[in-house]
Amino acid sequence: MDNNRDYNDYYKAYEKRYKQVYKENMLWSSTLPTPDVINFINDYKINKQDRILDLGCGEGRDAIYLLEKGYNVLAVDYSLSVIDMCNKLSSNKYKKHFRQFDIIEDEIEEKFNYIYSIAVLHMFVLREHRNKFLSFIKTHLTDNGHCLLCVLGDGKQDYTTNIKEAFKDTKRVVMNNNKKLDIATTSCKIVNWVELEKEILENDLLIEKQWVSNDIPEFNNSMCVVIKRKEI
Repeated sequence: MDNNRDYNDYYKAYEKRYKQVYKENMLWSSTLPTPDVINFINDYKINKQDRILDLGCGEGRDAIYLLEKGYNVLAVDYSLSVIDMCNKLSSNKYKKHFRQFDIIEDEIEEKFNYIYSIAVLHMFVLREHRNKFLSFIKTHLTDNGHCLLCVLGDGKQDYTTNIKEAFKDTKRVVMNNNKKLDIATTSCKIVNWVELEKEILENDLLIEKQWVSNDIPEFNNSMCVVIKRKEI
């Protein structure tokens, strides 16, 4: 990491990582949709007129699946490279549904009936960034809206990377490939159930359901919650 770099931009190392993987003509993750997202759609009887936000869409495996089914999805991600890949993977059929968006720095006016975010919150280490992420969800849900939030972790263990190591290249196996590449170190903060519940409640959100999922591609354990706005 450059000595002059602002450590607050540590999460932007994900853009460097995507560029490095795509240079090798590989994808970072699976193209299979997340079973928990499909269950969320079915369990809450989400219809095709509902406004849905995919918050941190990555390579679009869930957004593309839902768009192909006719759902009304806006998919956003910080990485412009990954948004370009979403359009490439969907043959540019849904360009207006994919948007580059930095949740820490950018603003968006829309509200959504449903939001889902899979394996994203862990990339934010600083408390102010994690609160901004959760506050964004609260602000952009409709009054009766729900959000599916799945974060890395088994609910018991804690783990935090050093943000000063972000951007440094290290040899790592690409998630969707057995090949090792020199790619950017990225940030990760895994919390236990007690801490996650505390963060959610402090941001005026309520937990309606919670469970540990083993069905998210590439991840063994993920804490999943369905959350909604606290009634005032």
